[in-house]
Amino acid sequence: MRTNAGSTPWGPTVTRSRPSSSSLESDDHIALEAMSALEREKLLPALRVKLSVEQGWLTLSGNAAHRVERSAAECVVRYVPGVKGVINRLVVMAAERR
Repeated sequence: MRTNAGSTPWGPTVTRSRPSSSSLESDDHIALEAMSALEREKLLPALRVKLSVEQGWLTLSGNAAHRVERSAAECVVRYVPGVKGVINRLVVMAAERR
């Protein structure tokens, strides 16, 4: 299930992932795995992202150069083991919004 929120088309989105395969995944471990997954993704070179994890919910924040980068970052981290859902607060930089 995906829900868009915010006053712009690029406002925060919340995405529920498949149930965690292991309830023992620590938030720190999930964060490390998610950051590694983002670093491996070649389509996201200009992405400046911060992430945090609380009780399996991963929050992305920072800037993306384009809407496609914003969406790609969410797709990359959505299936990291232990992620229960993604809150995407990445902001598309002003040049893309025009």
